[in-house]
Amino acid sequence: MTRQKKLFAAAITLPIAVAVGVGMKVRRASSDTLGADACDKDLAAVFELCEAGGEICQKPPAGQEEACQAGCVMAKCPNHVACTELDPIWCKPCEDEEGALFWSLQFEAERLCEPLARHTNTLAGINAYFGCLNVEVEKRCPALVGTQWYLPPDRRD
Repeated sequence: MTRQKKLFAAAITLPIAVAVGVGMKVRRASSDTLGADACDKDLAAVFELCEAGGEICQKPPAGQEEACQAGCVMAKCPNHVACTELDPIWCKPCEDEEGALFWSLQFEAERLCEPLARHTNTLAGINAYFGCLNVEVEKRCPALVGTQWYLPPDRRD
């Protein structure tokens, strides 16, 4: 290959490589699913996916947005979060709705009950789905049994 052809090939290849590299660095949209290694390679993207107002933590009760996000991250990356004195949100007990564990249990229950969600076009289907959610959450956090944890705080007795 002549020197001129090499320069021409480099002139074409370099912008393409730069464009691809930049494209790979651009943050994915919140609706994109994260790869299995996202927790190891891009934990910030997991936090972004779990942001309040996004697809997962759509409308948490006022004041619980941060806990919902933390619970989502805990559910997706359980080996990457830990109870530390720096941020007590990770340390709160399962019955504390301002803690990550409370929300994480709900996300886990939703994952387990997901097959029933396909049948929520009937009252029986809705009851079966929410019954499954309640059982799964309370199985993992017995302190919630007998409480109205599933209702917004302003609607509880």
